[in-house]
Amino acid sequence: MKTAAKYKIHRTLSIIVVPFLLLSILTGFFRANQQWIWPEGYKKKKVKTDFVVKDKLVSLNLITTKIDSLSENKNYYKDIFLKAENEQLLYQVNTGKEKYLIDAYTGKIISPIEPGFAKSIASQYVNGKPEVISCTLLKDYLHRKTKEKKIVYEICFRNEIHSCIYLDYRTGEIVEDLDDRRDWGIWIIRLHDYDFFDAKKGITNTVSIGMVLAAISGIWIYRIRTKKKVL
Repeated sequence: MKTAAKYKIHRTLSIIVVPFLLLSILTGFFRANQQWIWPEGYKKKKVKTDFVVKDKLVSLNLITTKIDSLSENKNYYKDIFLKAENEQLLYQVNTGKEKYLIDAYTGKIISPIEPGFAKSIASQYVNGKPEVISCTLLKDYLHRKTKEKKIVYEICFRNEIHSCIYLDYRTGEIVEDLDDRRDWGIWIIRLHDYDFFDAKKGITNTVSIGMVLAAISGIWIYRIRTKKKVL
């Protein structure tokens, strides 16, 4: 291969991959310093999770019997654990096929959760506990990471950053939280990961291969120049 052709290959590869490299550096810097985008306390969602048992809890046997009766099937249980939501003590039960939320004192199955309870759960995750302006059941919410549709409650609040919390409609578990600052932060992450066109890791792999080829061709040209100087 002629030297001119080698230069052309290297130059073409560099023109293609350098903008992506600069984008990765810039977005990587913002991602590493994400506290500039959203406050530390908000992102970690410092919610009080400890609880006090004030009365006798229902037996696990009663809970599993109720679920088996409701599902008309003898279930296998992956996990059962206690948790507190706004000082209400609950069992969360996972059969692998479905999740259930159960009042730990009465044994009442409260899945799917009511909109009022969803609002009280969501309020724990927003600083200042602003007014709830809407609570909407979305039956085909598409999460940005899993790309899996879920049924969720969208609870939006009246505050400066327009916070919205998305909760699983059966368990009240948080699925996503969005606001004006976090929307921008998510775009930074997507740009850094080249997360577009549902390409998964395809764009990242293509850019990475291009960078490697540009580096190899650069080393190749450097060696050719070095040899010419020696001669």
